[in-house]
Amino acid sequence: MKIFSTLVLAIVGLQMAAQPSLTDQKAGMTGSLRGLDVVSKKVVWVSGTKGEFSVTRDGGKIWFHDTVAGATKLDFRDVHGFSADVALLMSAGAGEASAVYRTENGGKTWTLTYQNKDPKAFFDGMDFFDNNHGLMIGDPVDEKPYLMETFDGGLSWDRKKPLKIPDLKAGEYAFAASGTSLDANPGGNCYIATGGSVARIFRSVDYGLNWGLTPIGVLQGDPAAGAFSVAQGPDRNVAAAGGHYQKMTVAGSNIVLSGDNGATWSIPQGAAEVPFMECIRWIDKNTLVACGPPGIWLSTDAGKTWKEISKEGFHTLDVVTGKTTVWLAGGKGRVVTLTL
Repeated sequence: MKIFSTLVLAIVGLQMAAQPSLTDQKAGMTGSLRGLDVVSKKVVWVSGTKGEFSVTRDGGKIWFHDTVAGATKLDFRDVHGFSADVALLMSAGAGEASAVYRTENGGKTWTLTYQNKDPKAFFDGMDFFDNNHGLMIGDPVDEKPYLMETFDGGLSWDRKKPLKIPDLKAGEYAFAASGTSLDANPGGNCYIATGGSVARIFRSVDYGLNWGLTPIGVLQGDPAAGAFSVAQGPDRNVAAAGGHYQKMTVAGSNIVLSGDNGATWSIPQGAAEVPFMECIRWIDKNTLVACGPPGIWLSTDAGKTWKEISKEGFHTLDVVTGKTTVWLAGGKGRVVTLTL
């Protein structure tokens, strides 16, 4: 009996140790957070409403929190960190409410590098192929995806004129829910996830010069529905997530997968219970994590099956590939780490 009891205790101990845990970070934020970039296991940038941002250089022990001067009315929906000192903030909103700021001294001062003047444009997200070359997606103008491009790390931006890019359909656009509707990768692969009237993935293999597109089966046909996030993984795998942000519990097709760099997509049967998700990211070749207001979901078989690991809701997440710590940000200034 003693041996049996010891064995039971050991098994229970292993099960308890294996349960993911959320740790609150004292980032100093107060508003709704949708911008998050994990540069390394030590350097993390986060951004949100009221012009707020925070950065840590030591994995969350100490945070520098501030508000960009003159930007208290802006909603920073995306942030891209190049290092502990250099970063970009992207705000989303109609007309001049969409803007880009850059810091080179860890957030002590910021320079406005681009301010939108087109009343139809509304920035949704940005991402970079390397430290210089990046893209930014906005709401459609003249039926084309509104793509901005930089070759100097965000110091200057110009509207990109691809050689070939399909038209958007009426009522189709990208979402600015998590800053991850655009995914750019070293080597030139990039993806744009759309929703609204239809849900599709625009994909390019040459740094956004030429584009193709593929319809996907997530919820669509409504201004509040579609694909909200897309992420390239290892071995030609790509994942996208979304749903209906006004009907968050509706499940069945909120995760879609591709095994050929986005050329074809399928809905995994094992994701049938996953509710509305705003962000999805790869941890390694087998592990995916997704989040949204309904909670956090995890897959350990490259997206084929999923399980809920927390009912706490978040808008965005990021991770250092191959590491077991996931960073998440959401409402009321909350930033947490998830240890798997």
